Amino acid sequence: MSDRAGAARWLSIHDDLLRGLAHAMSNRVATVSAAASLFDEQTLPHLDVLEGLRGEAERLGALLLALRLLPRRGDGALEPMMASDAVHAALTLIAHHPEFRNIACRLDPGHDVPPIRAEPGAVAHALCAALCAATRIARAARLDGVLVHIESTGSEVHVYVTAEGAHAGVDAGEETVLDATAATWLLSASHAHAKVVDGGCVLVFPTLAASRQRQ
Repeated sequence: MSDRAGAARWLSIHDDLLRGLAHAMSNRVATVSAAASLFDEQTLPHLDVLEGLRGEAERLGALLLALRLLPRRGDGALEPMMASDAVHAALTLIAHHPEFRNIACRLDPGHDVPPIRAEPGAVAHALCAALCAATRIARAARLDGVLVHIESTGSEVHVYVTAEGAHAGVDAGEETVLDATAATWLLSASHAHAKVVDGGCVLVFPTLAASRQRQ
């Protein structure tokens, strides 16, 4: 598919994530307003109310951090990074997707893989596209959730984003192809790409060493 199709797909995912974050922030603001209405200038707030307000302030701070992950930097510089760092950022964002809040997504821990050279924001966004594909498959097949697995093969790092328990040959469908196209479009400056696999997508990056050799 074309770059235009990839860009259009990412814009759709971006808008869904922005809508989810706005909804979560609206809920937090409503809770703070309700707590503040329990006392006036002449009444000291109850300790429980103060604790509740502190908790809401922390949640608002976390939402603000997530919101800052969302804008795309067209001129973002490539830098050495660990793929797992971008996975954590993507998991933070996808938790606010309106369609996929009830699908558990997790990173398979404990894999020693080399760093890559990429634009961190673009990698996180590409992973969001891949997570959309895998969560859609998981929901349709009534599977437990989504697993992100990172492994290294020679000069490449592969990040698999798949529905847990998806059987071989599962029909990915056009939606998954579009999500992979969006991920590839986002990763173009990082010399990486995405492709459809059983149960979701895999993102393929040159290792940092391979990227330096290419230069």
